Amino acid sequence: MIRIMKASAGSGKTFNLAKTYIRLLLTDEERYSYRHILAVTFTNKATDEMKSRILKELHLLAVSPKDSPYYEELVLAFESEDGLRQRAQTVLCDILHDYGAFAVSTIDRFFQQTLKAFSREIGQFATYQVELDRESLVSESVDRVLDSLSDDNKDLLEWLTQSVMDDLEKGKRYNLENNLKTVAMTLKSDEHRAAVEEYGIDEEKEYSKENLARMKKALAGVMASFVKEVKEAAKAFVSAAGEEGLANEDFSRKCFNSVYVCAASDPKEVPAYPSATIFKNSEDFSKWFRKADFKRYEPLEGRLMPLLQRYCGIFTEKYKVYSTASKISLILNELGIAGDLDREFRALMKEKNVLSLDDSNVILRNIIDGTDAPFIYEKLGVRFEHFLLDEFQDTSRIQWDNFRPLIENSVAQGKENLLVGDVKQSIYRWRGSDWRMMAREVQGEFTQCGVETLDSNYRSLRNIVEFNNGFFEYASSVLDGMSGEESDFKVHDIYSDAGQLVKSKDVAGGSVEVVFCGKEDEMQEILDAVNKVHEAGARYGEITVLVRSNRHGSEVAMFLMDNGISVISDDSLHLKSSAVARQVVSLLSSVGNEDDTIGSFLAGELDINVAELSCLSLADLCEQLLRILKARDPELFESETQYVQALMDFVQDYVSVNGNAIDGFLKAWQEADPKISSPSDPESVRVMTIHKSKGLEFQHVIFPFAEEIGLFRSEKHWTRPSVEGTELEGITDGVYNVSLRKPSNEDSLFREGSQKEMQFQLVDNINTFYVALTRPVKGLTVIASYPPEKIADAVVPAASVKSVASTGSVTAKTNPAHPAAELVEATALPCGFSDFSQILYAYLYGYGEALGYAKEEAEDKIVFSKGGMFDYSALEWKADTISELIPGYPSYPLNPSLEDEDSDVRERGRLKFSADSIDFFCDEARSDARLNGTVLHGILSGVIVPSDLPDAVRNAFEAGEIDAGQEEEYLNILAQRIAAHPEWFPADGTEVLNETELIDTDGESYRPDRVLVKDGKVTVIDYKFGEKNRRYHRQVARYADIYRRMGYSEITPIIWYVLTDEVE
Repeated sequence: MIRIMKASAGSGKTFNLAKTYIRLLLTDEERYSYRHILAVTFTNKATDEMKSRILKELHLLAVSPKDSPYYEELVLAFESEDGLRQRAQTVLCDILHDYGAFAVSTIDRFFQQTLKAFSREIGQFATYQVELDRESLVSESVDRVLDSLSDDNKDLLEWLTQSVMDDLEKGKRYNLENNLKTVAMTLKSDEHRAAVEEYGIDEEKEYSKENLARMKKALAGVMASFVKEVKEAAKAFVSAAGEEGLANEDFSRKCFNSVYVCAASDPKEVPAYPSATIFKNSEDFSKWFRKADFKRYEPLEGRLMPLLQRYCGIFTEKYKVYSTASKISLILNELGIAGDLDREFRALMKEKNVLSLDDSNVILRNIIDGTDAPFIYEKLGVRFEHFLLDEFQDTSRIQWDNFRPLIENSVAQGKENLLVGDVKQSIYRWRGSDWRMMAREVQGEFTQCGVETLDSNYRSLRNIVEFNNGFFEYASSVLDGMSGEESDFKVHDIYSDAGQLVKSKDVAGGSVEVVFCGKEDEMQEILDAVNKVHEAGARYGEITVLVRSNRHGSEVAMFLMDNGISVISDDSLHLKSSAVARQVVSLLSSVGNEDDTIGSFLAGELDINVAELSCLSLADLCEQLLRILKARDPELFESETQYVQALMDFVQDYVSVNGNAIDGFLKAWQEADPKISSPSDPESVRVMTIHKSKGLEFQHVIFPFAEEIGLFRSEKHWTRPSVEGTELEGITDGVYNVSLRKPSNEDSLFREGSQKEMQFQLVDNINTFYVALTRPVKGLTVIASYPPEKIADAVVPAASVKSVASTGSVTAKTNPAHPAAELVEATALPCGFSDFSQILYAYLYGYGEALGYAKEEAEDKIVFSKGGMFDYSALEWKADTISELIPGYPSYPLNPSLEDEDSDVRERGRLKFSADSIDFFCDEARSDARLNGTVLHGILSGVIVPSDLPDAVRNAFEAGEIDAGQEEEYLNILAQRIAAHPEWFPADGTEVLNETELIDTDGESYRPDRVLVKDGKVTVIDYKFGEKNRRYHRQVARYADIYRRMGYSEITPIIWYVLTDEVE
């Protein structure tokens, strides 16, 4: 069966998840059941927290069962307390001695492990890497599309040329490269993929240049027909009025001015949509003239009124079609590169031996779609019987599609599964998450499905819980009012479980303070709030400022620091900001790079000869350097323990895939931007975004700029127009990235998409507000700008509403007599709100006093408050508990021992990391791996003259890129190829430039594989290891052009297909 556990903020989600895992673990008859239970989280931090909690509770059950909060429930499954203790001891011991099989993982890690098992099916080397930076792949793909422009690709060239000309004709500024990269990112977005899948779009057909050209012509015809018809109607009205002796000025206040303008305008000029006045006049002739003139012109109604009604009727009947055609026609040129981009994107991933993280999930789904679970388990080498999915509201449809066959198999076998989450905390839609699956869809997919709600809050004090109970009951009903009666979607359904019982053991009530002030005063209010909490005994480290964006975070951090308050923000959490980490990397660089003067200087200052250190692996070397640095400056080392652990994690992750080569690690370090989890600092205020605060709690939260969380923002989204029964049916059958307005203002056939997007945005934004307001433990301060006058004037204080109770809450949990809809109607008209701070103002101004909130009105602000400031001086500071990095044991080689005479002597005494381990289970895969172009390319980059080749191949072996059996084969292949072209590998003093960077005049940098310079002549050689491709000519021609502009006149560009020894 499947249990769906709805866990609101602070309700003990992790506690219950761990309890379920431990119950399944201990009550299973199989001793090694932990190998068959998979718990999945979304972040590494959540994974570590989950593992720690499970091990901690198992240890407690193994030592003193009655002290465990799980004891009462678990002991029932055993004959005695001693039976529970013995089972916990056995399981704990087994896990610690088989830790690799302890299956608590992030969702991405699990899917990548699964995909690795299918590397042959996806046509990748098992050594492929997952590329997290999709933007860099897209950017390079666009560059390759542009590089391919030539007479051989006339279709694309003509399409892009026409695209530029169209925009220039419209008076737009145009940057081809930047525009294409923007378009490419939207085409590769999760939203586009989801829309294509939802409507079953055939991208290859829909985005073909032939189909787009057909659409462009048809849409132009629809728009031209509309404009022509409108202008003819306008001319007919103006002409008839002129025949009756009427001019524009004769009508009351020139009320038909836009009709006259339309009649006189250029045939191609787009007519303006008629004003509300014109539409009213089309039904009431008495409004056309001044009262003194009406009698004189009244006989003209029979002739002129039908003409005006015809003019307005065209807009009423056909403008939505015209507007839709206009919106789509604006983006047709962009869609023309879709096919070329996709082709280059896939080729690029193949060449780099990488997969985009997002694409890898799609690939995995396509592989296992319709596949039964046993086959998947066979490929994985492990079978899971129970699945526990955390943060299920943040799961994407593709991720769920990949899990479904495994869970279906589990349910069919009568096993228990748990999906834990909270729709109210779903704030990652931009990352593909879809809360609708948890809200209702999974229950429809599985008949054996039960739902339970955790309705208690163990985190926050009473006043905070009751404030959130009341406000979100009210706010969700306001949003439902905005959605309109026509919508069956209700935000209140999502927030029906928002009301919580207070379970905090602290008798203090806690404090809630909401400040409305001038926009320009918000920064000062943040500082005042920090000082106020600090004066109440709180350390700065117990105060957290939550903001909507990184920009606001930077501004707040700078303001606080300018006022003498220390701050921890995301900028301070970069691993590269650590002095110890930088020292270790510099010392490594002194070995791997002789030109690194900084590293060499540091090594000299510390009197460290890194090259002479005895070590068995890169990780071992880093550990030794850390011990030395700790001995030199123990105080600095102690202060950066968390950074040290993060550095070693980074080293281990690199080594496990890429081997022990220092130069490779240094390159990876240069390109990466690793971060650590935010450390605790008792003397620094923490500033972070709301999205990064999810899952965390803080003693006192200050939430400024609340007005920044709006209700709806007009922006571009991929959606499909409702064209059934219109001229566009059969023409516009795809999905299009168009700007969507509020449904009430959307004047196109995209209104259905606009309505859907508004519903999504309402949920996104109220959830963001919910996450921010449910983080505090002891106190909450909200700061917002004053609402507009129209909002303030619409609010009616509830002091006159007799139905408000004084229990402190207006939720059904504590005051069932007052439904939220009643409260909305009593306080303000919801249609006028534009952000959540305005709804908050209406709630507090309308009901604050009745609910026990004190209201202080000053000249420059209004403050609502409830509860006294918590006495923070009584709190005991608990810093992050980080264990010191002391291995306490040597690193042992995993390679053959000295006694093994068949082993390669060079492999003894060193760690060997085989990046292609999966490929070596069969001969065919091994043969493919030998042809790894990436490795061959790297070897050639180390060859200046032929005599360099043996050392270059040996370096590849020592770096773990090839094994001992492959070394001879690689050497023979490349030796034959080099011998066939002695002129490219001369030993006569020719200047040879391998992988030397060229910087073009536009600032772009390039790296030709090999350049020979002699007697003013230049030979540019580019190595290729795949199939022939015309775009390579463009690439090498660019290199040649740069050298030509450097003053060289005789340049020979060469493309060398190394494996086939073909030259172009």
